[in-house]
Amino acid sequence: MTTIVLTQYDGSILGPIAKLLGVIMDFIFNVCSGIGIENIGLCIILFTIVVNLLMLPLTINQQKFSKMTSIMNPELQAITQKYKGKKDQDSMMKQQVEQQAVYEKYGVSPTAGCLPLLIQMPILLALYRVIYSIPGYVTGVKNAFMGVVDLVVTQNGFTDKLITFAETFKLEKFDYTGATAESMDRIVDLLYKFDRANWNEFLDAFPAIADQAQPFIDKIIHMNLFLGGINLAEAPGFMPSIAWVIPILAGLSQWYSTKLMSSAQPAMDDKDNPMAAVSKSMNIYMPIFSVVICITLPAGVGLYWVASSVVRIVMQAGINAYMNKLDMSEIMKKNIEKQNKKREKKGLPPIRDNANISVKKNYNKTLAQIEEETRKKKEPSKPVEKQDNTKYYEEHGIKQGSIASKARMVEEFNKKNMKK
Repeated sequence: MTTIVLTQYDGSILGPIAKLLGVIMDFIFNVCSGIGIENIGLCIILFTIVVNLLMLPLTINQQKFSKMTSIMNPELQAITQKYKGKKDQDSMMKQQVEQQAVYEKYGVSPTAGCLPLLIQMPILLALYRVIYSIPGYVTGVKNAFMGVVDLVVTQNGFTDKLITFAETFKLEKFDYTGATAESMDRIVDLLYKFDRANWNEFLDAFPAIADQAQPFIDKIIHMNLFLGGINLAEAPGFMPSIAWVIPILAGLSQWYSTKLMSSAQPAMDDKDNPMAAVSKSMNIYMPIFSVVICITLPAGVGLYWVASSVVRIVMQAGINAYMNKLDMSEIMKKNIEKQNKKREKKGLPPIRDNANISVKKNYNKTLAQIEEETRKKKEPSKPVEKQDNTKYYEEHGIKQGSIASKARMVEEFNKKNMKK
């Protein structure tokens, strides 16, 4: 059974984050309501813009790390190739030490890219919670549902009828008896999932309050309508309808957003590079995943998905322009300075200043080039000594390997030592 969760009885770890985001959503709705616009769809779009702007510093830091990682990749991959197939503990330890040295050379921590993700992940999960249960966080929306709830709880046998509706949506079993705050919140959460057909069934189930409830229901439906015909409480489903606009836009915007983000980094074509395969898979599967999600979940969640992708496209275009102007050598110097301050506090020696390293050279060098350089270094040296010896024997008319040749060598050796 699916668990329904509202702010009033949310005790999970995401509760405080969702409550904070709910305050932002509630503020946006109140502002829109103040100018005569009570529309959940518009609020979701504005809410998405605000939250993405708040997370912009984290996004920029993450992409700085990604670009620096791209610069370091040739060296890291060369180390990986160097120890490829070596599984003994000594080799694995040496590989880790050499990789750590590369990170230190560029003043980057291996875990630097994880921190933004660790911060963003709970925020994104809490975002979906707010979008999925808007009445639990937005007072203006909840008040419209409470007008219906206040009428329902006065009817005999309302609990059994509501349980029947809850089973339709596969919600967890709950005893709606009584007019407690929790039970009324649960009813609001149930009613928020209603589409037009469900509301008609509701009015048939409670004919005695149909006339009184109708104005509240009309207001609720109006708040949930987007583009004049999409009910944000309904899932578009697999039957063609106007609501398919949202899944289609979700797929297209996700595809372009992923493509734009990938263009910010150098192409990874190496077949041995696992990140290249992951990047290509993401470009294919994320748009498909977006379409499926937006078809099966309520259109309100899909609208957030589309709005989020569009906002990311606009932001990414600006970030790309900003990143192209960055001097990575300067960033590397600053990174090293930060690392050295931390090391100083721990009593460790400073990292060697690598200001003279040619970042552009490393940035453009491919793994194939590195492998070629490594191969040349490993080529056996020419037998110079053997050639010189042969020449020596020929000049002195001595047969190589003969007793005379050995005697001559001893004679030459003695002469040199006597001179010393």
